[in-house]
Amino acid sequence: MRCRVTVENQGATFVARCEERNGAEGRGTSESEALERLRTSILFDLELCPCDVTTADGLVLEVVARR
Repeated sequence: MRCRVTVENQGATFVARCEERNGAEGRGTSESEALERLRTSILFDLELCPCDVTTADGLVLEVVARR
């Protein structure tokens, strides 16, 4: 599964949001921390969906915009 991600710098905080997963968001003090938290959030949501078989290795976060 490929997710398009927007990363926004909000002062001392980075916010990563996934366009395909409404409401999925990760926040951190660095871009990489925000992306890792977003990945964790998406994987948690996918675990709740019995129809999705995406594993951690199959999840690709593609940063399409930085603001």
